[in-house]
Amino acid sequence: MAPPAKPASTPKRKPFTPKPPRPAEERLPKLYRALTDQVDDGYFENAIKTCKKILTLDASSRTAFQTLLFLHLQTDDYTSALSLLDHPSHEESLGFERAYCLYRLHREKEALEVLKGLSEKGRKIDHLEAQILYRLGEYSQAQEIYEGMLADCDVSSPEHADIVTNLSATTAHLDFDTHGYHSHLSTTVSSTSQTPMNTADLENIVPSLPTGWSSGGLAATVEKKTATVKAPEEKNERSRPRHKLPKGAVAGKEFTEDPERWIPLRQRLSYITAQSKKKGAKESMGTGFTQGSTGGHSGGSGGGGKNKKGKRK
Repeated sequence: MAPPAKPASTPKRKPFTPKPPRPAEERLPKLYRALTDQVDDGYFENAIKTCKKILTLDASSRTAFQTLLFLHLQTDDYTSALSLLDHPSHEESLGFERAYCLYRLHREKEALEVLKGLSEKGRKIDHLEAQILYRLGEYSQAQEIYEGMLADCDVSSPEHADIVTNLSATTAHLDFDTHGYHSHLSTTVSSTSQTPMNTADLENIVPSLPTGWSSGGLAATVEKKTATVKAPEEKNERSRPRHKLPKGAVAGKEFTEDPERWIPLRQRLSYITAQSKKKGAKESMGTGFTQGSTGGHSGGSGGGGKNKKGKRK
């Protein structure tokens, strides 16, 4: 009896050994090139990921840090920008950027404190401070800053139009607070009185309606305007059909559909009749009804007309 065959031995697999990571000196140039292309092409989300990879390899990279901060501001992600400013990668004054992020996050008081603590001065700081004061309702201080900036601004500069617009809005609010609103209040009660006022005095301070705006007059005016409003016209019927009409059908008239419309074309009676007529017309051709044909000269062409049509002898 033959010994049993031994199973074929399977080759042993080599243990997997992962490749060592490439050194940072080799990866960083490729990441910087990719970052440049992503920023130029507007792929900001991918550029943010690339910046984080660069900072992981080189935490002291000022270029990657500033680019990441710019990308957060460009994508209106001010929370991420503020958290990035909390952990700067190098010693640099970024107080203006912090104040701007706080301003965009509607934390105006904190932003104003940061601006006041800055040692540097400039037009960008004046712009931001005026905007913060405008939001806080400090219109007189904002107006003073805008007027000082307007005095030093060239008329042909694009900054001039922005300053004029902001100054006009600030002046309008300031005029309303100082003159426009108080002119409608009753002068019977002094606004500077420190004594508490009763309900009757408070009701007297409420601005009165203009002349002719009594309750009856207002109701009559509203009723008159309501009466003049035309009733909504009924929607016109569709001038065009929603679906395409069958061949030979006219809108608004009765139409009998072809009962054979579901049968294949070659099996319809109308098609068979038309084909039979065509076939009959073809068979009738060549029987003497064509132009220029004669019965006596239909013979061969070589006999001069001597051979007559008939039986061969």
